[in-house]
Amino acid sequence: MGAANRHDLMVDNNLIEVEAVNFDSLKNLYLEWFANEENFDYIAPEFLEVSEKEADKLQEAAVALNKLAIKAAFHIAEHDLWKEAGIPKAAIKLMRYSLANELDIHLVGRYDFSGGMEDTPIKFLEFNADTCSLMPETAHIQELYANQAEEKLEGDLPFNDLLDSLVEKLTFIRKKYPEHNPSMLITAFGHEEDWLNAEIIAEAAEEAGFTEVQKLVMDKVIFSEEGVFVEMGHEHFVQFDFVFKVIPWEFIMHEEPELLGIFDKAIRNKEVIVLNPAYTALLQSKAILKYMYELEPDNPYLLKASFKEKDFPERKFVKKPIFGRMGENISMFDGGEKAFYKTKGDYGDYPRILQQLAVFNIDEDGCRYQPSIFWTGESSALCFRRQDDPVIDDDAEYVPHVIRHD
Repeated sequence: MGAANRHDLMVDNNLIEVEAVNFDSLKNLYLEWFANEENFDYIAPEFLEVSEKEADKLQEAAVALNKLAIKAAFHIAEHDLWKEAGIPKAAIKLMRYSLANELDIHLVGRYDFSGGMEDTPIKFLEFNADTCSLMPETAHIQELYANQAEEKLEGDLPFNDLLDSLVEKLTFIRKKYPEHNPSMLITAFGHEEDWLNAEIIAEAAEEAGFTEVQKLVMDKVIFSEEGVFVEMGHEHFVQFDFVFKVIPWEFIMHEEPELLGIFDKAIRNKEVIVLNPAYTALLQSKAILKYMYELEPDNPYLLKASFKEKDFPERKFVKKPIFGRMGENISMFDGGEKAFYKTKGDYGDYPRILQQLAVFNIDEDGCRYQPSIFWTGESSALCFRRQDDPVIDDDAEYVPHVIRHD
């Protein structure tokens, strides 16, 4: 996650300055949180111009890497590398079932990259395979913003098929299970950002033909081996056959063993369809980076990854927890014995994976640009974040983009 200072990595000539996103327009979409109070400067007042060729290459990278990630997940299962991947014994049966039966119902994830512009090589950082963020910004805000700044952007638009692709995938999932009622419960811990991402799923589910779509905080949901229920009135319980959880599988596996046991039986007995499916915990685990690299060490998109420091004699690597999020508990080394950059966080108890330092495109202010591709069974949208720290975390800006047709 390092950056170079070469002039050809600079992106400043591709930035188009525009007026700040219209707050009232965001409010009309119930998205004012993204520009409110401490988030007032979250949406950058610029658009990043990306060539059609650059966007196509990022999409191609996601397609290739998804195939390899699935291959690596089966490799872990076939060689019983569950412990190394961070999967507890209690979850193994469910993981095997999910790999065998639910491979085609992964709803949405996000591939994060470095590079991708100004001939900087695209390198894979990690796959946010389960409970990914940035959906409202990508699906709605940058579209709204592009319409607001239409004159300056000369009619160019972002690559954004996210909502349409989610509708298509949810339609497929609904039809795959015709014996199940088309009822969707979306549950989360209760954080505002989680609900805003959940709302995108709710919007897509309704358009995909789910006749009942409800959103409810986790502690109001009744989870049982017979299925998932909500008490709608006194002693009146409604069963939901489909559940989208904005609750990570790693949290369920390691912090909620009772819920894991309930899901294990309910899912394997087809009492409920849970999205994203359980096997996405393998894709979410950064341990998969090691196995992807072992399977294809010459893959042009991969950075070297290992559990051992001795595999990096030059000591240029990032050390990160296998189930870390939001840039927490990361240490970065650039040749020395001590880390030149470290972050704190809540994921320090997880094992670490080491990954070769990556090269980012930068601007004259030293901000690193991280492109991401949303995955919905296909490459469905592109988005960018930037930050002046070595790690892209929750303090990053969201940078809208447009595609320049060559």
